[in-house]
Amino acid sequence: MNELITTVIENRSAYIEAVQLTLIASILSILLALVLGLIIAVLHSSPVKVVRLFTRTYISFFRGTPLLLQLLILYVGLTGFVQLSGMQALIFGLGLHFAAYISEAFRAAINSVDQGQVEASVALGIPRAKRFKDIIFPQALSRAIPPVSNSVIDIIKSTSLGSVIAVQELTYVSDQIAATTYLVMPLLLFSASIYWILSTLIQAGQHRLERRYAIR
Repeated sequence: MNELITTVIENRSAYIEAVQLTLIASILSILLALVLGLIIAVLHSSPVKVVRLFTRTYISFFRGTPLLLQLLILYVGLTGFVQLSGMQALIFGLGLHFAAYISEAFRAAINSVDQGQVEASVALGIPRAKRFKDIIFPQALSRAIPPVSNSVIDIIKSTSLGSVIAVQELTYVSDQIAATTYLVMPLLLFSASIYWILSTLIQAGQHRLERRYAIR
């Protein structure tokens, strides 16, 4: 234990930068996934058949193929067209991947809204956009919090895959330090504890949101 503490203290600058990088990648990926996921969920009910086909294909592809493979495609496979840094590939990869899951969470929440309220708003002549903003979305949002929160936690944990594409996040730094100190298991457990703390904070935030919106 003393050796682990000493190693962490000696490499504290590297760990601080790694945690910062992990948080930045997580936040940007989460924002991208939330925005794109909501857009896809709304487009999924579009009256235009081609749009619905696109959303179904998007969801099927990103849910049906490995996340690591998607990251490698963005980082290596697109080299002939566009050169993304490891960080950019990680953010776009996580955002695109988890948008598929978040869109399904939003879609299920939207579909769970009482259709009687929707029909009544249509009968009253409330415009489609206003109907969605004032009636459907507030109710759907509260019901989507639990599954969306799970995806947010998954995004944070999945930033560890950045180590495969040379992103110097938490897992990458721990692996590099372990290679020179031979404290493989202690350092891996130390990194795991940080991910655990971040996930626990998200869960605490989820519970606060659930109480605020009185989810039933």
